Amino acid sequence: MAVFGLIDAKAMGTNIGVTNGDATVTTSGDFTDASDNLVKVGDVLDISGVSYIVKQVTSATAIELHKVYAGSTATITAANAIRRTPPKAVAEYVIKGGDSITDYSLVFVDATEMTKGTNESRGISGPGWWLYRTYTTHNGDTRHKAECLAFTHATAAAAGDASDDTIAADVVEVITVGTQPANSTSSSGAGTFVAAATVDQSGTISYKWQRQTATATTRWVDVSASLDTGITYANFTTATLAYSGLAGTTLNGYKYKCIITSSKGAVQKETDGAATITFGS
Repeated sequence: MAVFGLIDAKAMGTNIGVTNGDATVTTSGDFTDASDNLVKVGDVLDISGVSYIVKQVTSATAIELHKVYAGSTATITAANAIRRTPPKAVAEYVIKGGDSITDYSLVFVDATEMTKGTNESRGISGPGWWLYRTYTTHNGDTRHKAECLAFTHATAAAAGDASDDTIAADVVEVITVGTQPANSTSSSGAGTFVAAATVDQSGTISYKWQRQTATATTRWVDVSASLDTGITYANFTTATLAYSGLAGTTLNGYKYKCIITSSKGAVQKETDGAATITFGS
């Protein structure tokens, strides 16, 4: 059994059948045929976005997963049953939840993705299989951790391309911040902060708002509805952060900024963090 393969994402050739609470997967095709639904022991099979490990190829028409299928009993279309061949020991460790590292992703970087500088900003500096995670520090900064598991080379046509462009981008997309949030003064207790940005490769923009207290100098905190006493936030994952219920000056001088990312893996941009809130006229 090979330690790893070069398949990032290959859809099955024929639909598969799954049953809730059962580890058996069936097909009217052939799990032993390279031109159809070929899978091997230790492969990862992504079924409708959930990863399973192939424990046994029982026959040409049946395989066993490493655990029972958790979704609804159904026929899964071939396009939603994806074979991947990452390093087997690491795949088992990640998918089975070793040390509770459920926030890690197994990523294959092909010959196209290896040339994109935006991927280097996430610590991915070459081709092959990578173990990747991103996290937010105590101060609200985004950090990336990437470890190369197997240095190997394959074209996108040969490997297929998983839906992981926010990690391993296929193009170099650039975010341009067009509007910086302005200060917001409110006597009614309601108001908004607005950011605007564009991208040059038609990706979908995502927004995340953070706030910093008036006296803080380094720490930013992700905004949630009830983050602060005396105010209610809304729409904090859109371009317009809204607030209501502000009834006093306790939060005067609090600062707000927006973290902007894209679906095509552009380098993250932030607004300047200068916008403040004031209760009054």
